[in-house]
Amino acid sequence: MIQINNLTKTFADVKAVNDLTLTIYPGVNGLVGENGAGKSTLLRLLSDVYQTEQGEIIIDDKPHDCVENKRKMFFLCDNPVTGASANIKGTFELYSSLFDLDKERFEGIIKELRLPEKRRVATFSKGMRRQLFLAIALSFKGEYVLLDEAFDGLDPLVLDTIRQEIIKDADQKTYIVSSHNISSLERLCDNFILLSKGRCKKTGNIGDLGTNFAKYQLFIKDEIKAKDIEALGYKILSFKKVGSIYNIVFYNEIDDKNIKEKYDVLLLERIPIDPDEIIALEMLNARKEVNNHDAISLVKH
Repeated sequence: MIQINNLTKTFADVKAVNDLTLTIYPGVNGLVGENGAGKSTLLRLLSDVYQTEQGEIIIDDKPHDCVENKRKMFFLCDNPVTGASANIKGTFELYSSLFDLDKERFEGIIKELRLPEKRRVATFSKGMRRQLFLAIALSFKGEYVLLDEAFDGLDPLVLDTIRQEIIKDADQKTYIVSSHNISSLERLCDNFILLSKGRCKKTGNIGDLGTNFAKYQLFIKDEIKAKDIEALGYKILSFKKVGSIYNIVFYNEIDDKNIKEKYDVLLLERIPIDPDEIIALEMLNARKEVNNHDAISLVKH
């Protein structure tokens, strides 16, 4: 288990991680948030690539930067290094000199991915390089695997292979997977961690997220805007029009009487929210909360 207490990391005048307190449990943890939310910085702090300036990280009841914990952790950054002339075998040998890797599992994943074993890695496409380094990360024998935007650019078949490999040992390891591709984390993560401006806004499994949101389809003869519905006393998170249908996400379930009295409503019904949309909505809500907080702070000062 990883316990983060009051962790802060600043670059220039920007707090990339801002007084963060968080517990990360075994299993597969999806780390989500907008650009600049602090995802990559947090992973680099956990792996001791960046040094902490305030707060602490405790892994299995010991400081994260002790030798024992460093040996337990593999961090796959978004641009890993390899030798200029190295092929797959040479790259594996390089990383196996630094980390405790399972050669048999690595070779099995490489065959499953059908990567060309004799070609120089320098000639690989971006997607092929990602596959190679994911195979290395998945062959790590330690308990903690951190993957930073590692799924970007992977086709659905490859992504499914990687997902299945992670699931195989998710009950024995702790994975932390950051990704902008929310759909790639579906059916994979036991838990989600939502960051915004360096702070943890929400954690939980997919069933815990979006519980306060209610999505409705609205079909009316009138042309309306979000402010027209909000003027009736409703609080809107998302307002979109697709064809002639309005898709509106409210912060809570609504009593639609006011809308029906005000407008000529042909259809108004609640519809389910897709799992990938729930995470996107939580991210949107976090952004609005931060913007409102910043606006209030400016007024006070």
